[in-house]
Amino acid sequence: MYRSFLSVGLMAMALFLNAQSYVHQIVVLNEGYYDHFGGGGQIVPVTLGGFDPASGTYMTLATLVGPRFASDVLVDAGSIYVAADDRVLRFDADSYAQTGEALVQGVRKLAVWNEQLVITRGELGGLDHYLEVRDKNSLDLLYTVTPADGLTYSAEDILVHEDKAYLAVNNAFDWTNVVGRVGVLDLVTGTYDGGVDLGPDGTNPERLMVYDGDIIAFNNTDFTRSSISRVALASNTLAYTTTVSLNSGCATSLKVGAVDKVYYMEYEQGELARFDLATGTVSDTLVGSPSVYGLIDDPINGVLYGTTTDFTTMGELHVMDLNGQVQSTVPVGVAPGNLALDIRSAASVDDQNGVSFGLYPNPAQDHITITGSNLSGNVRILDTTGRVVVEHRVNKDQARTVIAVDALPTGVYMVTITGQGTLMFAKD
Repeated sequence: MYRSFLSVGLMAMALFLNAQSYVHQIVVLNEGYYDHFGGGGQIVPVTLGGFDPASGTYMTLATLVGPRFASDVLVDAGSIYVAADDRVLRFDADSYAQTGEALVQGVRKLAVWNEQLVITRGELGGLDHYLEVRDKNSLDLLYTVTPADGLTYSAEDILVHEDKAYLAVNNAFDWTNVVGRVGVLDLVTGTYDGGVDLGPDGTNPERLMVYDGDIIAFNNTDFTRSSISRVALASNTLAYTTTVSLNSGCATSLKVGAVDKVYYMEYEQGELARFDLATGTVSDTLVGSPSVYGLIDDPINGVLYGTTTDFTTMGELHVMDLNGQVQSTVPVGVAPGNLALDIRSAASVDDQNGVSFGLYPNPAQDHITITGSNLSGNVRILDTTGRVVVEHRVNKDQARTVIAVDALPTGVYMVTITGQGTLMFAKD
């Protein structure tokens, strides 16, 4: 019996060593500098860059000709997607060659669901629709959500969670008439629900996050203060909206799963502060942290990446610990406002060829969805010691199953299905 347990443990460790997830690069979207008010045109172009965490070096990957600015970047399945002014572009994540482009006036934010790319829009003067869904491979338009469907205001952030896209509906391009709602698009049926109103102190939501099965919204309100709202999905109601800082500007915010806190810019102090999601109160100010513009959490390496800029001539990327203290800094492009992790698996070729299922999202926060043409048997989730931490039974010939992982600590895990291989994912 001891030999059997030892063999299982050694096998699990071998799988881990052959299939460990790692951060290949941090993709940096530099917005550049367009002289909107002085009539000088494009002073500094929009660029895409990459930071290698292993070597600590940065390089420019692509220069975007045409867009005046950029608003989002994400990495998915070997491709980099960029939202830039009036278009969506796709690049190969290895060669950095452009592999696709679609004109999308007023594009704001992007999210991926299966083979679809969900896109929010917004622009001065309004648009005929504020949400559309495209094929992520061809970038062809699949459908739009129009005001007649219920989405009458522009939206910013998108959070895909359990086959739904949650939208930060804010009407932000009509500054004197901002609103605050979390809208919901059912990605299976393509139908839109107006969702939940965040109340008078929850206007202008900018960033959406998920915590303990609920939606967390960070709101810029009227730019005199910032607030955080919690939407209880079980009852589809507003749990609370709490003011967290004054003089917010266009605030940076991020949920860090390792500490279950929202990090955000406290502009009065010029430093990061933290909101404790477990207690629903402001936790602390991270004294000595930089006044960041872009911010992302790296759950695999246990660090934060933040950017600073003067918006006209320079930008820097900082590697920080979870207390906001800078560990190292490299120069990047001008106005580096959006970052994305390129997480890959170091699985051997044999392991990759033997896998007959997929999983998403990766990194995951509270659930993983496993898909395959013929799922059956036991699904096991193992930690890095080879210990089984979750066991899940899949009915024969099932094509999709969802497994809760919210109770798992932050880290890297293996998912194995009998006879169908092993994949890795990171728990945020």
